[in-house]
Amino acid sequence: MNRFSYAFCALIACVEIAAFGVSFLNDMQNNPAATVPLGVLWLMFRYFTIWTNTLIGLVFCYIVLRRRMLSPAWLGALVLWILIVGLVYHLLLATGAPLHGLDWWSNTLYHSVAPVLVPIWWLFCAPKRGLRMRHAALWLIWPALYLVYALILGIETSFYPYFFLNTEKLGWGGVALWCVKFLIALWLGGAAIVWIGRVLGWLRLSR
Repeated sequence: MNRFSYAFCALIACVEIAAFGVSFLNDMQNNPAATVPLGVLWLMFRYFTIWTNTLIGLVFCYIVLRRRMLSPAWLGALVLWILIVGLVYHLLLATGAPLHGLDWWSNTLYHSVAPVLVPIWWLFCAPKRGLRMRHAALWLIWPALYLVYALILGIETSFYPYFFLNTEKLGWGGVALWCVKFLIALWLGGAAIVWIGRVLGWLRLSR
């Protein structure tokens, strides 16, 4: 790993650590009932955004501390998942209402900064050789597990993290349709990442 790649990894790790800290403080301020850290964490980890960004933060902290890359398949998966976080937020969830203070910082770091930095790092610094189309299918496991978790959460608590998972309003058929759309989009996105990685490998632009 060269110095540029290492510094880029450190930057992403710092962004994720800062985002988690800001989000934690923001949720603590906005939910006075959550008086203990575990209560705040429970509120945070209802969202795919938090799960995915936390995973990315842990991975990049590992890379920085151990100075070792993960496999191309793992790194490609992280790119796909963080792109979904950014795209879904900006295309489906962002209301356009102005955000202030910690709200602005947490939303910006999680939904805009990380979804830009990670793919750029992947393009220029990450190993990509060995990516196969089967990886695009394997990369569906993480979001599929979250969908199951979120639906169980909704059934048990009547809280739905995202409108497209609200079975009370959309019905199971409506939610199933959204899930199918997302899984198709994820597979296509994964296939595109595999293709880009293989092309860059052929052009000797990846390490």
